[in-house]
Amino acid sequence: MHPRVFAVLAASNGAAYLPATLAAIEAQSVAPDRLIAVDGGSKDDTRAVLEASRAASVVAAARLPYGQLVNRGAGALPSAEPGDWLWVLAHDAAPHPRALQALLGHVESHPSVAIVGPKVMRADLPDRFAELGQTMTPFGRSMLLHEGELDQGQHDDDSDVLGVAETGMLVRRDVFEALGGFDPALRSIDAGLDLGVRARLAGHRVAVEPRARVRRAGGPEHFDARTVSDAQRVAVARRAQLHRRLAYANPLALIAHWLLLLPLAVVRTVAHLLAKRPAAVLAEWRATLATLVALPATARARRRIARTKATGWSSMRGLRASWRTVRSRRRTLGDPEQMQRVADERVGFVEGAGLWVTALAVVVGVVLSPQLIAASAATGGALLPLSGSLAEVWANALAGPRDALGEVVGPADPFTILLALLGSLTPWQPSTAIVLVLFLAPAIASVTAFFAVRAMTDSRWAPAVAAAVWALSPILLVAIVDGRLGAVLAHVALPLAVAGLLRAHRSWRAAGAAAIPLAVAVAGAPVLLPAMLLLAVIAMGTGWRAPLRPLAALLPAAALLAPIVVTRWIDGRPLAALADPGVPKPSTPPTPVEAALLGPDGTLASLEGAVAATAPELDAQWIALALLAPLALAALAGIVLRPTRAWPWLALLLAGYATAVAASRLSVASLDGEPVAVWAGTGASVMLAALIALAVVAVDLDDRRGAVPGGIVALAAVAAAVPVIATSFLLPATVIAAPERRMPAFVDAAAEEDPQVGTMVLRPLAEGLIGVDVERGHGLTLDAVSTEELVREEAGPAEAELAQASVDMASGGDADVAALLDEHGIRFVLLEQEREGAAAVHDRAQRSLDARGDLQAIGQTEAGLLYQRLEAAGGPPVERPAWAGWLLAGQLAALAGAVVAALPSLRRGARVRTRRLETTGEWQ
Repeated sequence: MHPRVFAVLAASNGAAYLPATLAAIEAQSVAPDRLIAVDGGSKDDTRAVLEASRAASVVAAARLPYGQLVNRGAGALPSAEPGDWLWVLAHDAAPHPRALQALLGHVESHPSVAIVGPKVMRADLPDRFAELGQTMTPFGRSMLLHEGELDQGQHDDDSDVLGVAETGMLVRRDVFEALGGFDPALRSIDAGLDLGVRARLAGHRVAVEPRARVRRAGGPEHFDARTVSDAQRVAVARRAQLHRRLAYANPLALIAHWLLLLPLAVVRTVAHLLAKRPAAVLAEWRATLATLVALPATARARRRIARTKATGWSSMRGLRASWRTVRSRRRTLGDPEQMQRVADERVGFVEGAGLWVTALAVVVGVVLSPQLIAASAATGGALLPLSGSLAEVWANALAGPRDALGEVVGPADPFTILLALLGSLTPWQPSTAIVLVLFLAPAIASVTAFFAVRAMTDSRWAPAVAAAVWALSPILLVAIVDGRLGAVLAHVALPLAVAGLLRAHRSWRAAGAAAIPLAVAVAGAPVLLPAMLLLAVIAMGTGWRAPLRPLAALLPAAALLAPIVVTRWIDGRPLAALADPGVPKPSTPPTPVEAALLGPDGTLASLEGAVAATAPELDAQWIALALLAPLALAALAGIVLRPTRAWPWLALLLAGYATAVAASRLSVASLDGEPVAVWAGTGASVMLAALIALAVVAVDLDDRRGAVPGGIVALAAVAAAVPVIATSFLLPATVIAAPERRMPAFVDAAAEEDPQVGTMVLRPLAEGLIGVDVERGHGLTLDAVSTEELVREEAGPAEAELAQASVDMASGGDADVAALLDEHGIRFVLLEQEREGAAAVHDRAQRSLDARGDLQAIGQTEAGLLYQRLEAAGGPPVERPAWAGWLLAGQLAALAGAVVAALPSLRRGARVRTRRLETTGEWQ
């Protein structure tokens, strides 16, 4: 004869699950003597379903956690008799018809067992364990045993455990009442484990019965919630762990544990960020602060343990998980994201010919700029050397004066921060890093394109072809030849930026990996900002289940650009924020047809030169069309054959074309008083990236059929690069090795003593026209060039006064300018070499300067004629806003956050609960 068994069924908004659970209870081969149902303040039809069932009574309670509802139900039972048992169930746990019979059979054959739990199976995968017992790590973290494993009977001999599942357990009634029931502080997770630990300390055994099975629709944290976010699960689990830690600790350790709560929260906050779980940070602090103030609950839990404790903690040593078991568990279970990830069988970098393409790109980079071999710095075109010391480069990355006269004050260009980061790679000579970038840009571009395309397709040849097309693009090669460093960096980063942004919704790591190249691309070419914003909107739409991740990928770029955008907006020139960084270099705006052929200024010019030398009767545009046709046809095939996958890339293609056309009509900067248009090449780079992506979409349909067209595309890419490379040999190099010093040796010597010493530079430009600049220290450097100064529409008062003073000094006037020059710390006057058509202006200026009594002629230098003022004040100190350091720190923190997010996750062995299901089926 079986002992009396009282089934206690706790329900809370469980009307969708109760019919199956109640039917399973009624179908038991050994029925419980009485069923007590407890409704926890349900707002659905739970109460009606329970009252219509065969439950002996239905207890109404407030909305409480599972454990407290069970306590309420147990308290409503009739007087206990020796040998009574409680079978506790939740509304979403359907037992097998022979579950109770198996549990009773276990306790009958093992009289010392006071708690026995079933084999809990997943409702969505009935042949896999949700859990089969629970244990603790050496640090007290709960761990589910055999979670997620396929049930093949391999654990049917298991018995003694530290704890069992909260639902489905059979517990001796007198033990349950002596232990005080479930701990009210453990709202869901770890409630069963804690009851088992206290039973063990009281001298009882806790076991599992593998023959008894219960199918559960969700973990205990789902009991009164349809969905549970990752942050909520972290908060519940961490709160339970901290409560148990304080409840189980000896009195001396209790104080230490309580004092360490806040420091541990800080450490775990960093761990959550490294594990790509930013939402868990608030949950961590919520759990920590709740534990800090929950001392009464801790005291009650400790009293319950002390009241029934009969053995020491050493009695459970063999049931706790060892570190070896924990490590094995991590290897088996791993990262939850990894459990859902199929094996990556994509082609490798070496076997996929990526290495060979990169080797070719290295050769191209060297052949393109042989004049820079052994150079430590480069100048020419849109390029200047960086400051001589790394400290000066980083100082220029701070907000402050953006011109030599201190009239223009504002934040640094994002490009300047990139230069500081690049210069930090070669701190002994920051400019060397720039030279290396020019040499290695094609090679780096091939690597970024290879891995961006590799993530899009399983094709074994497409990544290598894409790498060749991208690395040998005339757009990139012309940017290198012209010294457009910002455009070079943008081109290199674009593949990872655009491909990564469309995948950013998948995980925080993907968002971090997209954020870094996106910030580099937009900082190097701010004109790409509208296209990237459009792509981000598309990414949020395609990944609508996690729209915050693509948005988060924009944060580093926003942190870099926001100060400039806000400043230009306040100044009433919002479009000026899109100016190309670096030294302005004029370019011929392409026609709409040339833009469609990916032909910004320089690319078609090189092709025209090659055609004129071989076949002058041909039009270079037809040659450009022929070279682009294979890639364009492949892209068209992707649009026609797979429009649902192609439309984001088609939108990007149109955005790139609009950028190329509109940017070349946008003249916001000036050089020597002449407007300079934004370079169209970066828009063409976006178009090329979209064309490659569309071609990859087509390749995914049939990799074998695309091999021959892919080879043609690669050959066309090589052919398109030849004219640019040949032109770089035939014409004088635009970018050359920088001289040892930009200013005369006399000025350099003075700059060693006073880095702010000023030099007025007079540049004869044309007949009747002379330009004037003021340079500090060793001369103008790339990190000191600011778009804030270049986009001004008119000169400031101080600049106008100096311009007038320079006219007086160069035209024979005898105006006294000493006070003005002293005010700005100008000690030297440099008259540059005469230019073609400006010989008369140069000679007149030289005679005037020679005749001035307040100037001493130093003589002819490589830079021009140098004069020194006989009496001159020192240079003015650099004054920066108090918030300059905080702004730069915030921008670097945003970049560092993206780097941390992009690192491989450190999360292992995380507690994985099954998702909440809408329905549960019947046992077969």
